[in-house]
Amino acid sequence: MNIHKLWEYKEYVNVNGKMLSNELISLLQNSLTLLQVENHFTHIQYWGQLFAVDADYHIAVGINKDAITDKKYYYTTDFKFWGLLPKAKKKYKHLSLLTTFPFRGDPALKIKVLDEALEENNPDRCQFMKEESRLAATISNICEEVEICARGQLIKHPDGTIVINPNYYGLTASEAKQLKSYLHIRPPQHRWNTNLLTRPDYNYSMDFLDSIDQDIPNGCWNLSLEQNGSIVYLKSLYWPGMMFFHKIQTPECGFLYVGNGRKNLDVPFLL
Repeated sequence: MNIHKLWEYKEYVNVNGKMLSNELISLLQNSLTLLQVENHFTHIQYWGQLFAVDADYHIAVGINKDAITDKKYYYTTDFKFWGLLPKAKKKYKHLSLLTTFPFRGDPALKIKVLDEALEENNPDRCQFMKEESRLAATISNICEEVEICARGQLIKHPDGTIVINPNYYGLTASEAKQLKSYLHIRPPQHRWNTNLLTRPDYNYSMDFLDSIDQDIPNGCWNLSLEQNGSIVYLKSLYWPGMMFFHKIQTPECGFLYVGNGRKNLDVPFLL
């Protein structure tokens, strides 16, 4: 969520079970404005909060030239020091899904992870990672699977650069009710012509990302309309705590994650 609009977005977020207190908004705006200036980011966004035993982690995203490939994630527990999150390794992304105990709030803490799917004499059955690595892996998993935007929010320039659309005007009421109007913010994983074949109104500059209606299983997204149909909310069943809102026919959109960083792996059996 755009940190300069947190006061406006508070009313959309707080009615939906999350809490952005006045104190938190003031801390975030002061702290992240400074982070943006120091690092010369084009955009700075508040990504969300991961609960921890001693001190919760707050996550921010700094974006430069490209909204997908040129962004950096930061974390803090005190709003004074923002640490740059390391790039998530594939091994840690797997281990973070196996870790069931809560975050402690100490990035340097060493964690022991047991992979029970492996046999007892397998040397990879017991592995260690730092909590900072677990945090980076968890955020990477969430971003890859459920960080989304509305169609048209990100546009692709002819040179291939992806930017936040400065002239975005929002979805219509009929578009907002369709899952194919919401796209994953990640490099596309489906074939390039998937959207081309399913959208009669295909637009090269907007439809280059995967739409969430292709996600498996069908029903893993919960879409609801509130406030007389003027605001649409999207939640993922896989990652409880993830929320996306959009005020229809306006540029106002926001993604937020507030949760414990645990994935609900039972979703395919529940639907």
